[in-house]
Amino acid sequence: MSGAMFGLLSSFDHNLQSWETYKCRISQWFVANDISRTSDPAGIKRRAILLSALTDATYKLAADLAVPKTLTDVPYEDILRLLDDHFTPKRCGFGERYKFYVAVQQEDETYPQWAARLRGLTGHCGFANVEEALRDRFVMGMLPGPEREKLVAQDLTALSLAKAVEMAESVRSARVGATTAAVQVATHDQLFKMTQSTAAGRSRALRLKDGGNKVQCQVCGYRNHDTSQCRFAKLKCKKCNVTGHLRRMCKKINYLEANVVDDGDDDGIPYTL
Repeated sequence: MSGAMFGLLSSFDHNLQSWETYKCRISQWFVANDISRTSDPAGIKRRAILLSALTDATYKLAADLAVPKTLTDVPYEDILRLLDDHFTPKRCGFGERYKFYVAVQQEDETYPQWAARLRGLTGHCGFANVEEALRDRFVMGMLPGPEREKLVAQDLTALSLAKAVEMAESVRSARVGATTAAVQVATHDQLFKMTQSTAAGRSRALRLKDGGNKVQCQVCGYRNHDTSQCRFAKLKCKKCNVTGHLRRMCKKINYLEANVVDDGDDDGIPYTL
């Protein structure tokens, strides 16, 4: 083996890391650096590398497990067994299956992530047909929604786990796309209504400014009501003595311009509705 080492071998702290995972990593590090039973038949080098990678707390724990022997006198394979027995819990088949059967998809978990987590839970379940169990739990443990409804309606004989994941992702993508489009349309409609409302407000303001844009009453001259609704309709004009209009609207005389209100009008009372 050359002097250069390949890969990064981190330290192992049993309080923070999984022994099972670390054991796999260090074995692959040995492979990458050509350290094996052939090149290291007594396991002295592998033992030295493993022990030097343990944190102080983990090294002390391993030393306690090796008592009455000194840890440096215990063969490499025996150290692995000591750590395996200590860190690997005794598994109960029904207990592992219970964890699998009660697993449900989390709110922030994608469908591929949900499927991967389920597969990890099958490791010690001993299922005769792992793929079938995975497919069933994947569908039954999904969050409620159109994705699950779509999968529940499928033919069991034609639905695999991979197809279920693909179909769920397809429905999710379509749903998200439709929701996004609906939001965009709603936003457009809201802006359109706001524009209409603003325009209507401006139009109303202009009408009010222009006297309400109503036709002038032929009886009294005001613009806040129709001629047919004028309360002065039965009064006589004080100039021509004809019933149906006031002095200011008399057509026989032309002493006032249109839209001018004479404060000295017939009854002296401003018109209000």
